[in-house]
Amino acid sequence: MISGLLGITDKMRIEVFPTKEFTEPPQKTIYVQVNPEKYSLKHNVDFCEGQAIGTSGSDLRFNRIEGEEVNFEFLFDSSGVIPPMKIVDGKGERTLSDNLSDAENSVKPTMLSTHREVKTVEKEVEAFRKLLMGYSGDTHQTAFLRILWGGYKLDCRLKNMEIEYTLFRKDGRPIRAKVKCVFKGTVDYKTMIAQENKSSPDLTHQRTARMNDSLLLIAEDIYQNDGYYIDVAKNNRMLTFRKLETGQQITFPPIK
Repeated sequence: MISGLLGITDKMRIEVFPTKEFTEPPQKTIYVQVNPEKYSLKHNVDFCEGQAIGTSGSDLRFNRIEGEEVNFEFLFDSSGVIPPMKIVDGKGERTLSDNLSDAENSVKPTMLSTHREVKTVEKEVEAFRKLLMGYSGDTHQTAFLRILWGGYKLDCRLKNMEIEYTLFRKDGRPIRAKVKCVFKGTVDYKTMIAQENKSSPDLTHQRTARMNDSLLLIAEDIYQNDGYYIDVAKNNRMLTFRKLETGQQITFPPIK
């Protein structure tokens, strides 16, 4: 809040996690050099298209809703005009003094010495690329990422990265780059099932019996039919379907 009152802008950060559950602390946290000017979101519904012989149209059957895609463009500049990108270990919460230091550096006049060669931006860009799309031999996966910026939050993976160099030293080495990234949202399986809360009879369901639950009524709710409770009892090797024990785990198989 104090930073906001002082007119200090919160930096976007990207947290790098070792696993898809996002339960462990992040291995690294990236604070971008400059917040993006804009970003675009893409939501896509995937259909299975089927067309009968002799017909002019196709039957679109729902397949899945794909993860959210977001596009960002990041600026890298090693001329000294703006504070550099920061990569810290762990969660790396920034303090007010860090923000004040960045704000002070961003308004400080920059004087480039004619006797000192400006360093290139290649090292920072490569460090950014390796963290976002580096392959782990332990997990056999690329990085799991969490983007945090203001009220925006996305657990995701990097789908695509395009690097464009735009400003160069006399020897042709770049000192400015634009890095365009496409991130795709991801959730682990348990979270996905909890969010979707699917109730299709074509899927396997797990239920935990509560006090006064009835196997007949639960089966009827899942299958939309009151004739499958005997099959469920047999599938779960139940001695009786008339009484369920509180806390009992029951599997409702898909209809074939």
